[in-house]
Amino acid sequence: MSERSIEVKVGLLILVSMALLGGLVLVMSGLSLERAYPVYVDFDNPGGLQSGAPVRMAGVRVGNVKELRFMGGIIDPKTKRRTLVRAELSVYQRVKESIREDATFYVTTQGVLGEQFLAIDPGSPERPMLADGAIVKGIDPPRLDLFLAKAYELLDVTITGIRNNRELIAEIAQSTATLLKGLASVVTDQRERIDRIAQNLEALSVESTGLVKDVRGRVNDPRLTRTLENVDRIAADVQRDSAPLLKDARETLANLNRTTALVGDPKEQERYKKALRDLAELLGRANVTAADAQTVVAKIKRGEGTVGALVMDEEIYDDIQEMVRDLKHNPWKFLWRE
Repeated sequence: MSERSIEVKVGLLILVSMALLGGLVLVMSGLSLERAYPVYVDFDNPGGLQSGAPVRMAGVRVGNVKELRFMGGIIDPKTKRRTLVRAELSVYQRVKESIREDATFYVTTQGVLGEQFLAIDPGSPERPMLADGAIVKGIDPPRLDLFLAKAYELLDVTITGIRNNRELIAEIAQSTATLLKGLASVVTDQRERIDRIAQNLEALSVESTGLVKDVRGRVNDPRLTRTLENVDRIAADVQRDSAPLLKDARETLANLNRTTALVGDPKEQERYKKALRDLAELLGRANVTAADAQTVVAKIKRGEGTVGALVMDEEIYDDIQEMVRDLKHNPWKFLWRE
């Protein structure tokens, strides 16, 4: 009986040890009997993320990384993008309503040198929930090793360049120092002249401001404005009257061309052609007349000639106005000369 009791106790101890070992394995591996659903996250480089790593949201574990698969960098027909690594996540069903379509998946660490895990930013509550088996694009972790490699390469290239061009760099530094010293001496020697130039520029700026004000005052003169408006109105009237005339002449010429091509014997056609040539000559003269009128108007605007001086010169305008006012008050001057 004593031997049997010892065997039973040893068997119970082995069973308890195996149960404790199985529980420890379950706890250490992060296995859970809670219901979960799959989510797939694509990375270009997930860093040190490993299968079985925890998935956390707001610092709370909500799942684990079930598998990491290398996709070969081909275009995935489902997502239409190039995928290198795809992580399959097992996310707890109880947090499904919190994860939205605009959720962010990224790899981070617990502390500076801690274990890497996959974190989820749940997204905005206005967006719909993320569906089961959805494939999303994750954010790659910062590549410290790549940064150090590129920094080392840059540092090595810089040091090599300085070492190979040491004499050239020294010469450039010496030339720069000489140039700066020469500029300093020039500025010191010409300080009074530079001050005078600055004062002259300031005075010129003040005079320019006054000139602009004077020009604005002249432009706002109502008599000059009224004269320019009259000249513009005359030019517009000439252009408006000549345009219909030219249009009618072109239409008449076209109709006569069609008529001469269809009706009449050779003599009549010759007579029609002569009339067309006369009309074309008349049209040319009308164009020349219109051009002359535009030239005259342009000269009047520039104040050239008698009419231009009469229209644009304010002194002549004032003299004529004074003469008319004098004749209104003294009409006997029409018949009598002093």
